[in-house]
Amino acid sequence: MSELFISCQSADPLAHSFRQQLEHWSEQDWEFPTVSFHEQHLPIRFTGFRAAKIKRQLKRDIKRAHRLLVIVSRETWQSEWTDWEIATAIQAGKTVLATKLDSTNIAPLALIAGPSTWVPPFDRSVFTQQRN
Repeated sequence: MSELFISCQSADPLAHSFRQQLEHWSEQDWEFPTVSFHEQHLPIRFTGFRAAKIKRQLKRDIKRAHRLLVIVSRETWQSEWTDWEIATAIQAGKTVLATKLDSTNIAPLALIAGPSTWVPPFDRSVFTQQRN
């Protein structure tokens, strides 16, 4: 079980760098939450036949985590997977955190419409202070 489930777009260089930083903090700092990652743009269609199995697994992973962190990248707002993850986390009563690595990135509607907390990136204390 991870304490922090992270939705990110690994093709984005900034998101990839941030992912590496989060993994490093998790490995090096016992106060930092454990992390797991999910790719925002999967090679499988959101409504496709194989999507149901992935959704079941993601739902289990989100329910096991304490919080969801959405790393908002250039194309995050277009991801049906990300909107679904946010809705699933809110429905499960999880805290939803969001961060933008570039201020010009557009937030997905599910983040704007639902209860979420925007956090500054690359600030380790944000994640250790908000531990449940």
